[in-house]
Amino acid sequence: KHPQEKLTKQRSTMSSPTTPTCSIDRDVLNENTVGQMDDLGLQFFAKLCGANRGAFVLNPPDGKTYGCLAFPKSFSTNAGISNAIPDSANLTQTFAKGDITASAIVEIVDQYVSAVYGSSSGLDVDPYGCDVNGLATLSNCESATDTAKSLRPDGDIVKAVTLAGAFVPHTWATNGKVLSMDEVKDFYPSKDFRQMADLGVNTVQIPVPCDTFYKNGEVANTVSYLLYKADKAGLSAILVLVAPDTEEEGITDEMVDEHVKSAAAFASDSSTVIALQLPSQRASLLSAVRSEDEKLPVLVPTKVGQLNNLSFPPDSYLFAALDVTSTTSVAGVASSDSEGDRMKMFYHESITCIDRSPIEWLQCYRDMPVYVTGGFDLAIDNCIDQDEKGFKDYGQCDRFDETIDSGWWQRHRLSLASRQLFAYSKGLGWTFSAWKLYGEGTDGVKIGVLNDPAKLLCLRDVAAAGLLPPLSSTSNSSAVGAACLNGPLTDFAMGDDTFAPTPAPHDCGEGWWNPATLECDYWIPPPPAPTPTDYPTLLKGAACGVVVALVLTWVVKKMTGGNEGYQTLP
Repeated sequence: KHPQEKLTKQRSTMSSPTTPTCSIDRDVLNENTVGQMDDLGLQFFAKLCGANRGAFVLNPPDGKTYGCLAFPKSFSTNAGISNAIPDSANLTQTFAKGDITASAIVEIVDQYVSAVYGSSSGLDVDPYGCDVNGLATLSNCESATDTAKSLRPDGDIVKAVTLAGAFVPHTWATNGKVLSMDEVKDFYPSKDFRQMADLGVNTVQIPVPCDTFYKNGEVANTVSYLLYKADKAGLSAILVLVAPDTEEEGITDEMVDEHVKSAAAFASDSSTVIALQLPSQRASLLSAVRSEDEKLPVLVPTKVGQLNNLSFPPDSYLFAALDVTSTTSVAGVASSDSEGDRMKMFYHESITCIDRSPIEWLQCYRDMPVYVTGGFDLAIDNCIDQDEKGFKDYGQCDRFDETIDSGWWQRHRLSLASRQLFAYSKGLGWTFSAWKLYGEGTDGVKIGVLNDPAKLLCLRDVAAAGLLPPLSSTSNSSAVGAACLNGPLTDFAMGDDTFAPTPAPHDCGEGWWNPATLECDYWIPPPPAPTPTDYPTLLKGAACGVVVALVLTWVVKKMTGGNEGYQTLP
């Protein structure tokens, strides 16, 4: 009835529980790649030296307590070094001088990461316990259900794109209108599905109203029509059920259960559908699906702050659908000048690699492999909603034109995409937020010209702009993992060579047009200092350092409390 029946799964027969361990991901960081790291201390010790008040111990204990200022001699001995590395500072300096072999540095760092994790408490409730900027991985994880590690029959990860605006209104993708079913068929012609496959996409994600298959009307027929097109292009499909406003429409939970049951029957009979995503975490929804099909893969929607709330009976075909959207808070979207826009991009780049940690944690500690169902795109604000009632204007959308022809934005968007692709490929796979915009190509603008905030959410445009790493590289961890070896470049200070003048209604010479003030802005280089110390340069560097420190603080806040303390946008 569906391909997953090929995946025969039995209950685990392990007689004793195992203890998960955290260690360096050798596919990413190894003797061949460690030399590509710019700052070993920033990537590892800046975070881990503060864990457990800076203390760690060995297992079994040796009667001593260690920390960044005192490494055990066994670290060096196990790495084959006769002269012991006494502490993290010495290790960093020795590495910078090239006085230690690449293999030895990796061995010592690996032992350090493992020791810090083994000395930590509350790991079963801490999704970020094994986070080291995306460079560490959980292992020795026990499964009570032997849950499959792939939704697809070929064992590959899901590389999907969402058909935004087809059946569930996303007016930012459909030129402000709700499409008729005839318009939906025109919106997604057969050639689009072939182009998706040529790009490396293997699945389409289709959001549909929860009652689509209960009513079994024109919407259900159009879904079947698009599934046929997807199948002809060699693509699978994931159906995402979107719940109605039960209070407004007078729909009860029991009615929604029946709607989900009908959707499960449809998915079970389809050779193209590989999974069904529930509209919420309500347990009766899963029961409704299981009354139709005991082996249909089911995705349960969740967010990072809700991971500890997931609680279901053991089910070999139950998975998590994680929304990693980071543009729902003031911290994620607000900026009101050009430098603030750049700092915001730096922030989003900085927090992306650590999203690997909750993905692996949920599989390891909750036995629920993770599929990223939302949040994979290049948007760093909520400007797609700026025409909506209730949109809050913090100045975040006033300078988008500055980014269109900017080499700086090109480089950092590619960095963001590479980091996302690496982190989100650590589970069952991912979906990009949209394929294209309705009516795109009729305005005379070439595909791949990112002249609209909404295009940053469209895979076709992002790929055409050269901002998407090859999707085939997701099977090669070292290739995509290189994006997380170093933090993002801290070149967001205005006045440097990365800020090219933007085409504007006025010639600003060496300056740039500020659409918010309708004036030219300029960077006036300071005169040479009379002493060897270039004080303005030091100030500029210090300012960058302060911002880096602030971003690291944001990262810690994300890991310890998400957006706690920040207002969530409606």
